[in-house]
Amino acid sequence: MEELVLQAQKLCKDFPPEVKGGEPAHALIDLDLTVRKGEMVALIGPDGAGKTTFFRLVEKLLNPTSGQILLFDKDLKDQSDEIKDKIAYMPQKFGLYEDLTIIENLNLFADLKGIPKNERKAVYDELLQMTALAPFINRPAGKLSGGMKQKLGIACSLVSKPELLILDEPTAGVDPLSRKELWDVLSKVAKVRNTSVLISTGYMDEAARCDRIYILNEGKVLSTGTLSELTSPYQNQVFYLPCAEKDTRKLLEKVADSPDVIDAIPRGNGVKAVFKKELSKQDIKE
Repeated sequence: MEELVLQAQKLCKDFPPEVKGGEPAHALIDLDLTVRKGEMVALIGPDGAGKTTFFRLVEKLLNPTSGQILLFDKDLKDQSDEIKDKIAYMPQKFGLYEDLTIIENLNLFADLKGIPKNERKAVYDELLQMTALAPFINRPAGKLSGGMKQKLGIACSLVSKPELLILDEPTAGVDPLSRKELWDVLSKVAKVRNTSVLISTGYMDEAARCDRIYILNEGKVLSTGTLSELTSPYQNQVFYLPCAEKDTRKLLEKVADSPDVIDAIPRGNGVKAVFKKELSKQDIKE
């Protein structure tokens, strides 16, 4: 049986009412989730789904209302600092020091984690090669592109060789090429270091690169599985509609207004549409 790194069981988190007389906010409701050794797991869902709340519970920045979190088969409440050091968390706004260079930022995080100086070169060489930042080690972080800053943030998170890396939407606001590069780095982390990666994202194409996906909404897990397991039941409800007149906006408006369509998005020179019921290609043509 594969080693469980993280396990959440019937996890609930309520926040007090924001307005006097209002109802408590249920951020997480009976959430069950597991992460195995060397596995990449994605949490996907809209803003307010509970992704960041869950990460903060794992980091002990918040306490659960009920339920349990197990880390390395031990209750999170009983975790020692030694066990806690096996986790690295990269929030949406990661704290790089923009006046410091890449190498100085790495040194700072190594100091904070107590990494002996005679062990750092090998770790740095591996991380700089993995992130393709080696040619820029003397460049201030403030002069890096958004994608390079995120890669530096990942490198800083990994200096202590954690067994579980948690990232909260690291590609938000990053250009498509940098998004791909970031995911290439994360794939290497999982494969080369056998590090477990738990990541939240708003993009299904990113989540598809993970071993398993959890779909969250309003604090609940709607579904979980591999990409094929999640999408196969709907394969006859999703169709690409090419735009013969090259007027994608006009086609999008027409398709989105159809009572038979759940959702529609532009894709290339056409529209990708999700229908309420199973259809054949002949039905679409008609």
